[in-house]
Amino acid sequence: MSRSRARLLAMTTAACAAAALAVAAPAQADEGIDPSAVTPGTGTEAPARVMGDEQTVAADEPVAAARQYLDDNQRTFAIDGGDLTPIATYADGATETVRFAQSHQGVPVFGAQYLVHMRPDGGDTTVTGANGTYYTGLSVDTAPAATEATAVDRAKQYVLEGLAGGKFTVPATGPDVAAASRGLVVLPEGAGRLSWHVTVSTVDGKGTPVVKEVYVDADTAWPLFAYDGIQFDSPAAGTGVKYDGTESPIGVTKSDDGTYKLVDQANAPTDITTYDGRGWDVRSVLGGGVPEGMPIYSGPSTRFDGDATESGAVDAHVNAAHVYEYYLKKLGRNGLDGNGMDMTSVVGVDLGGQPFVNAFWDGTKMVYGSGGGDFKTLSADLDVVGHEMTHGVVEHSAGLIYAHQPGAMNEAIADYFGNAIDVDYSGTSMRDPDAGLLGEDLCRTASPRECALRDLNDGRTTADYEGLTWEFDNGGVHANSTIFSGALWDIRERIGGAKADKLIYKALTEYLTPTSSFVDGRNAVVQAALDSRLSWLERGKVLVAFLQHGIVDGWEKRIGDASQLMTGITTERTAPAAAGGWWVAAKGSPEGGEPYSMYSGRTSGGKPVKLADPVEGRFNVMPATDGKWAVWIAWGAADALIMRAPVNGSAPAKVVGYARNPSRLSVEGSWISWQESTPSGPKQWYKNADDPNSYEEPVDGTYHKTSGLGEIRGGKLYYVLAWPDSERYHLNVVVRDLATRQETMLPEIMAEGSTTEPAGLYGPKPTSKGIVIGVDARPGNQAGIVRISADGKTVKTLVDEASANAPLLGEYDATSSAVTFENWPGDVPPKIWQVSIDGGKAKPMSCTTGVQFHVNADEGTRAVWFDGMYGTTALVVRDKPRSHC
Repeated sequence: MSRSRARLLAMTTAACAAAALAVAAPAQADEGIDPSAVTPGTGTEAPARVMGDEQTVAADEPVAAARQYLDDNQRTFAIDGGDLTPIATYADGATETVRFAQSHQGVPVFGAQYLVHMRPDGGDTTVTGANGTYYTGLSVDTAPAATEATAVDRAKQYVLEGLAGGKFTVPATGPDVAAASRGLVVLPEGAGRLSWHVTVSTVDGKGTPVVKEVYVDADTAWPLFAYDGIQFDSPAAGTGVKYDGTESPIGVTKSDDGTYKLVDQANAPTDITTYDGRGWDVRSVLGGGVPEGMPIYSGPSTRFDGDATESGAVDAHVNAAHVYEYYLKKLGRNGLDGNGMDMTSVVGVDLGGQPFVNAFWDGTKMVYGSGGGDFKTLSADLDVVGHEMTHGVVEHSAGLIYAHQPGAMNEAIADYFGNAIDVDYSGTSMRDPDAGLLGEDLCRTASPRECALRDLNDGRTTADYEGLTWEFDNGGVHANSTIFSGALWDIRERIGGAKADKLIYKALTEYLTPTSSFVDGRNAVVQAALDSRLSWLERGKVLVAFLQHGIVDGWEKRIGDASQLMTGITTERTAPAAAGGWWVAAKGSPEGGEPYSMYSGRTSGGKPVKLADPVEGRFNVMPATDGKWAVWIAWGAADALIMRAPVNGSAPAKVVGYARNPSRLSVEGSWISWQESTPSGPKQWYKNADDPNSYEEPVDGTYHKTSGLGEIRGGKLYYVLAWPDSERYHLNVVVRDLATRQETMLPEIMAEGSTTEPAGLYGPKPTSKGIVIGVDARPGNQAGIVRISADGKTVKTLVDEASANAPLLGEYDATSSAVTFENWPGDVPPKIWQVSIDGGKAKPMSCTTGVQFHVNADEGTRAVWFDGMYGTTALVVRDKPRSHC
């Protein structure tokens, strides 16, 4: 039988992050497999890795050989071959690898891929090992209770809520939002969680494109999590003038009308095409494909200069060809998907008629802004183009999810190959101190080191790892990338570009899977070095590179400076609550696979109390407490139940109300309030849970008024109202006596004319010393915090919006002693700060480097929050702020 060993197309797979899983018992090895070769998996009976014990199977074709090996060793692998679909085969002459994707009852399983490694051996095949993730405990029903349309609607709302950032503004036309379902997927948590995958595209308040991959529970329609989807004719010979003034040959195509288009057909079947996005808003090009009507960049002759140079069209076209040539000639990969995928660029887009100084890969094409000010268009630097297009290579091979450690490796590998392409093409020595700089040529006047986006030689190690969560940088995909890319770059410096590039490409395509960690990445490169038969000295250099960057087993174990109340929190979009010495928070089951339960506990510490198991088909989320009662939402596909229980768990939870689309609960005794999302905008609702004649009701039913951010204290509901008169909209704090329904509108805090978007008020926090409220009344992103008297006539500034240290305000809470607030400065993770209720200097609540968010005040200066410094997200508490860090 003749051997047919062709490199196959690596199909795109769905990328997702699995929640924390319990460690399973090691799989037993078959009689023919040495137990020492088996590394047990996590949360599955299938091993994570089998290496060092070779077997020969009587099969010639790679996929058949891989399947036979898994079947012959069923006792070790516990894999049902019917759940595996081959999605790629890789061959480099000496070895071959088959990559399988797992499904459950025909539905793809998020991030689940298994790889089998082998080498041809005459008419047989010698299997050298296997690795990956296959989930053996899946039993979830794949029939969804929530409709696809409901999931799409909830995903859109989830993204818009995140962009609003907790601020209440006057009604305004929101951004255009597009949402498309990608179908069902099984999240591999315990027995599995069926979810809808929805892609939402819009822009944030600054006009920056936003593409979110949202996963919505298919039973309850609760958005589980989201991560960024943007990873920021006849042939003829032509000439293009690049941004730096040099000329370069380019491939063009002559049209029937005699003009020439930027379409390079020299590498058939791959076309390299550059589209003219001038006059197009970046928001119109989000998502797959090129918008209908957008023209290919064209000119009257084969020479492209002038506006073709200034818009970045020439650089985009030339550099895309360099990327294609590098992957084809040096790594044997035909295009980004390995099967001749067209390489498409769109240049010159703007943002609301203003320059757009950014670029991104959206899954199908590169999009470059028009540039402006001190920056050239980003297509003018080859390493940036190589970086973004390498995201396409990663997407069509390992599919590293764009979050946490896998996402940081995704960025690291893109940085590595982007820089490798640039360094090799320019002839820069690896010993050049600027060789590790990415994007160093983008500035018009600044030096390369001042301009660079990242430096692969920055020396960062896992000791510098920033403990981030989904809410910030997708879990640190950029913040932590140079830890891994630095190790890869060190390898390139020590063993040479040719060997290192092939080694890292082999690790990417043949060993890494969507959920691989830094240690998995190290193991992949080390195994690729063994497969490639590098010398013992070279393999030693590979190991030392990872060691010097702290990528060793168990590096993730970290210690913070707060007390942990509950760990292993995998919930999304639901914050903890605290009051009266008690906390309340939602948490998934230890092994995952079921909706969230609700827990409580003493803020002084101790074992958590489970207040309620999940109601069938519902998530327990968005808790609030007054220190005696805990209330929360049991979120379902069609409606939401308002639940209440004693905070100490002394009695079972009861349904005390109903809502459609609630958020921001507050409770005091029998009174409960919440904010409802409606087609005309938010509305504040409330009810008396102990009065059988009390029904859920809004504070106002007028269509042109909006209200929300309510808080109950002393039998009164404090909320923000947006209302118009003949001249403008106003924002006021309103106080409603819940027993009499009488209302008092407090004087406006914001000056006339300052209530235009994005100015606004944050939620009022009533205390015995007055009402604390966040105010954004000035240009810029910072906000201030003030305390107003009960009648609203006296205003005391606690945090000055005009000061240099004014925060980018997130959530905050207040007691009669202090105001504890989040600062989201953008360039570092959000941090928790505290200021006295009487004002003064704000102090940090913690000195850890990771994310601190979802803060809630308890009593005095004690506060709780979610912290990312503990391996998994943990609920933590501190009794007082740090004096300094």
